[in-house]
Amino acid sequence: MARVGLFANIVPRAVASARAAGRGHATLGIPPSKVGARTVGESAVDELFVAINSVLRDVSSIDDLAEAVVRCEAAAPVLTDLGVTGVNQPQPVPTILRRSRKRFTTTTYEHIDFSPKVELPEPLAGYAPYLDGVLSARLLVHDEPNRPWIIWVHGVGQGRPDDIYSFRAAHLHEKLGYNVVLPVLPAHGARSHANVVHPSFDPLENIAVTVQAIAEVRTMVSWVGAQDPAAITVAGTSLGGPLAAIVAGLEPSVSSVLALVPMLGVHATLAHHLDRAGKVGRDAAALLRSDSVRAVSSVVDPLAVLPYAEPDRRLVIAALNDRVTWVTAAQRLHHHWGGRIEWYPGGHVGHVFSGRVRELTDQFLTEGTD
Repeated sequence: MARVGLFANIVPRAVASARAAGRGHATLGIPPSKVGARTVGESAVDELFVAINSVLRDVSSIDDLAEAVVRCEAAAPVLTDLGVTGVNQPQPVPTILRRSRKRFTTTTYEHIDFSPKVELPEPLAGYAPYLDGVLSARLLVHDEPNRPWIIWVHGVGQGRPDDIYSFRAAHLHEKLGYNVVLPVLPAHGARSHANVVHPSFDPLENIAVTVQAIAEVRTMVSWVGAQDPAAITVAGTSLGGPLAAIVAGLEPSVSSVLALVPMLGVHATLAHHLDRAGKVGRDAAALLRSDSVRAVSSVVDPLAVLPYAEPDRRLVIAALNDRVTWVTAAQRLHHHWGGRIEWYPGGHVGHVFSGRVRELTDQFLTEGTD
């Protein structure tokens, strides 16, 4: 019944959140948003996205989640002793397994499968068989050397050919002059696995997928670094935001970093939404906020590192009425980075259609090539 309520309350929640966004939050430095039909509509799309994902990621058993938290208690000492840099090791230039030319609508791109050399630490190693070990990426690359490169990391449920459209790859390539890399994260797109749903209610599985993803993005940074780049930008959307942030804090060659409607922590985000899903949801949220889950999550915390990029080359773009990752996540990342934050009126999913987001992104990336 709680899940039915999530769908039944989509419109009331959308209206209430749009009104709240219209007031802003002066203490947190969040400006007020315009309130109108589009704002309510984008809020409703966000609420629908959350409701659908709450069904797809149903808490099948509190007992199973409690057992997963106990496994976190055992793993926490090992992982926290290694820390962020010990868990997330530097990655060498990968071997290319195969490459082919493909097309999405009017855009021709290159599909490359790489063989990364990722070794998960012992508490996470049991999940390795479910992470296929083949890094796939879609690329648009100019023939001329010494071009700026951008690696754009997608969010939950993406990693498909339509990322070419969602991240405006052709525009970044043809109009802004970038070489574009769109990696497919583990457990996404064609790399989906029947035994892995990400994010799931097994915290260690989530950490394993995240560590694998960070290593693969670092692998792409290593490969791009061998291609005579003029500069390297790492960008991330939603779930890709914290991945981009961590990579930018571990790779000195990343000179610009962009986080668009960023999530901060997978488990904190799941818990935030579970609070609305009745007693079972609240019990699950409490487990996901436990000390042991926080401890194992600390090794993939974007607030544990600071980008090597100069402050004026760190940008957060946030939605004033984000109902998916919520507004304070973007603000916290901005406060940690000390770079720039830009707000647009609308919701999380609406970034795809926002002219303001396109304008801010183009401005930031154009500055990076000056």
